Amino acid sequence: MPDVAGSVSGLTHDVIELGELQSQLLMLDLKKSSQRARTCFILATIGICLLLGSIPVALLALAEVLVEQLDWTRSAALGVAFLAGLVLSAIFAGAGYAMLRSGLFSLQRSRKELHNNIAWIKATLRNRGQFHAMGKS
Repeated sequence: MPDVAGSVSGLTHDVIELGELQSQLLMLDLKKSSQRARTCFILATIGICLLLGSIPVALLALAEVLVEQLDWTRSAALGVAFLAGLVLSAIFAGAGYAMLRSGLFSLQRSRKELHNNIAWIKATLRNRGQFHAMGKS
């Protein structure tokens, strides 16, 4: 019976140590992920502010060029300028979303290590169970 108590005690100690290491790794990953997400958010905000401030002027200038150079009606030129603005907005928003997404999904290291730790615990329990079963035979 002392072997069983020692095995359980050793396994419990190992599981606690793995839990502590896993939580430390998770905290490091969360810190890194939040720094990336913050940087992405700041960059996206700056991009959006600049877009909102300067694009309307550029789009109106584009519409005026279309009116003056191509003899378009003002409404047609403004419509084309509007579509150009939508395309530019989609490009900036897509880049910000892609950066934000990559920052939020950087917890792969913690997930992988947790999976490895759980597999190790299962294997250890299985092996110790087989060892004790062999000792009783």
